[in-house]
Amino acid sequence: MTPWDLLTGRDHVLVAFDGPIAELPSPGPMADRLRVLVAEGKLPWSVKRTDDPFAVLAYAVQIGPGTGRAVHAQLSLLETELVATARLTSGVEAALDLMAGAGTRVTVVSSLAAAAVRSFLVVHTLTDRVPRIAARTDPDPARLPPAPGLITAAVEERATCLFIGSTRRDLAAARAAGVETLRFRPGANSWLEGLG
Repeated sequence: MTPWDLLTGRDHVLVAFDGPIAELPSPGPMADRLRVLVAEGKLPWSVKRTDDPFAVLAYAVQIGPGTGRAVHAQLSLLETELVATARLTSGVEAALDLMAGAGTRVTVVSSLAAAAVRSFLVVHTLTDRVPRIAARTDPDPARLPPAPGLITAAVEERATCLFIGSTRRDLAAARAAGVETLRFRPGANSWLEGLG
């Protein structure tokens, strides 16, 4: 079975945002920009030294719900800035058209804020091809990959599903949700060649 057969032979294809849909630039010092919101007390070493903004978000949630919401709101703004400079992955439009033509439902899955993902899809006129988004809407770190929460929420009952992702973390989340995976390798000559 070819990758195209896999795409069009499923009821529902879940596609990771980072890689298969968008080529995101380096996030830069996001963790540093979030850390200032929680730096009044003595930070744990793991939070003080991390480059992972989700680690800072998880720590903020431990401090309390207000701090968690404030850090989440700031992270969402930073992510919206990030996706404003992202490029559309070459060939993804044709792949989405093929799936839409076959009647395959498509959901974009991302650990980024839903508003950031939606803004990218609107700018690149993909909202008609991608009617559903499963992305972060609150500061709950339990819903971030490799936790399967976002993917589990997107899966429909009795649908045959496939997840396409490019990072080990995203693929692990899909497997934990019980969804078959297909790895996307950015930088291939075509979107199809990136699947495997």
